[in-house]
Amino acid sequence: MTTIKNLIMNNDELKTKDPLYEDIESRIAKIRRKKTRYIVLHRTTKVLVFLAGASITVLTGWKITESSKLNPDNYILVISACITVLAAVEGLFNFKDKGISYDVFLFELRGLRDKICFDYNKNPNLSEADKEAHFKDYQKILQSQKSIIEDSESVK
Repeated sequence: MTTIKNLIMNNDELKTKDPLYEDIESRIAKIRRKKTRYIVLHRTTKVLVFLAGASITVLTGWKITESSKLNPDNYILVISACITVLAAVEGLFNFKDKGISYDVFLFELRGLRDKICFDYNKNPNLSEADKEAHFKDYQKILQSQKSIIEDSESVK
């Protein structure tokens, strides 16, 4: 028994024939990249905030000899400012939530892609008749994602 994944991977003919299917595939790839980027940014800012906070603790206990002209208070101020900026950037852009919001979009697009593949593999002639219904579903998915993005921006 072939799985949906095998059907999708073996549908090179559908990729060249159906522009809607091709558009869905490109959007899925684009959204995966965006989702990954937001998750990486979230994790990076968290690690940087952690490291900066840890270095403040180290520098607070660091003593300078009288012959040295370095002032640890200056380092502490710079690191504190960096922590504040990083925390503000992460709080402002909320990378984790943005990355997670793309999961729903990917789920819906994958479901539509699988449905198109299944219909095409079942009967390519009937698949042509269902293109209008698939396109309407696609428009609904795009509209729901647009409303999710607008709602998340209005909350801020």
